[in-house]
Amino acid sequence: MKQIAFLLFFLASVGLSAQNSPKTPLSAADDATARAATESLTTKYKLNADQAKQMYTIQVRKLRNMAAIESLKTSDPALYAAKKQSVQNGTLASIRRILQTKEQVAIFDQTKVETRTRQAEKRKEMMLAGASKEAIEAAMLDIYAE
Repeated sequence: MKQIAFLLFFLASVGLSAQNSPKTPLSAADDATARAATESLTTKYKLNADQAKQMYTIQVRKLRNMAAIESLKTSDPALYAAKKQSVQNGTLASIRRILQTKEQVAIFDQTKVETRTRQAEKRKEMMLAGASKEAIEAAMLDIYAE
């Protein structure tokens, strides 16, 4: 119950601070997506209030960056893939930076190992099926944990 009250307080305070942000406002759907991701990651890593606020900022940044490169998906798929990989790497680095306890870091490291394992399995499966290099790379980008 205490965590639920904390989470509601956090979401309300983030909503107020987000309204004061000079950046382009998020759509309602993107804000809901960022809040849901933040809530999930707050629970997963047992984040404190300050970390949860930083996590929301990270999720908003990720959504804005992905929206900025969306047009490249059809016009320049190779550049889109490179930029998507960069956004994912930046997001992971930002998440790792806010983690403070050994337990949080251990969960993060375990998630990375699980992601790499899933990618290796998918790569092997696709190579055996004779998939193209581009299809394999696209599939690897879709296996993302945070």
